[in-house]
Amino acid sequence: MAGVAAVVAATACSGGKATKDRSGAVRMFFETASLIENYTGRVAEAPDSATWANVCLQFEDSLEKINFSYPADTDLLLSEGQNDTIARLLKAYIEARDERILTILHPSLPLDSLAVDSTATINNMHSD
Repeated sequence: MAGVAAVVAATACSGGKATKDRSGAVRMFFETASLIENYTGRVAEAPDSATWANVCLQFEDSLEKINFSYPADTDLLLSEGQNDTIARLLKAYIEARDERILTILHPSLPLDSLAVDSTATINNMHSD
């Protein structure tokens, strides 16, 4: 979780220096966006809580590796649109992560899991 918060906090500031080469920031953006999209799908499909937790840890580790593979302040060179995209993707990841663990921990049956309408069967029994 700390990794996700660090990326959001770091990418929220886009007061980068216009004179610096933005190519590293662009690479960082595409790597980060691709990673988030990949793990959003993986966390949403986790079959159990152990897999879910493992996917979450792998995501945080991978995100840290990306961040530490670039020089300090590279994220400050991201454009406003890139920052917004990362924030939107992270929000989707967090929503998928939270929804999946709730579904795993609190499974529910469909509203009417019987092959026939149970209320009609009960009503027919009482009308005889």
